[in-house]
Amino acid sequence: MNARMRWRLAVPLIGLSLLMVVPAVYGTWVFWSDFGNTYRSMSVVICLALLAQLGLAVSIGVRPTRDVPWLRIGLIVLAFLLACGVAAVRRSV
Repeated sequence: MNARMRWRLAVPLIGLSLLMVVPAVYGTWVFWSDFGNTYRSMSVVICLALLAQLGLAVSIGVRPTRDVPWLRIGLIVLAFLLACGVAAVRRSV
């Protein structure tokens, strides 16, 4: 897979990751003092999962590979599902 194809795959994943990371980090920072330690720790876990997702998306474009990086795409999906699951639990707390 050449560099152009890698970046054509990575750019939409980076954009979607940024759409989730920016509000999560900003919301955690703004509402930090409004909630307790459990809510705060779950917010940090969400931010870390989404930042890992962003890092994986960038790595698709940066790291050369011969085939489609299915493992990294799968890890992006898992990080997204982890963040959504923790957000659902956080909402019920």
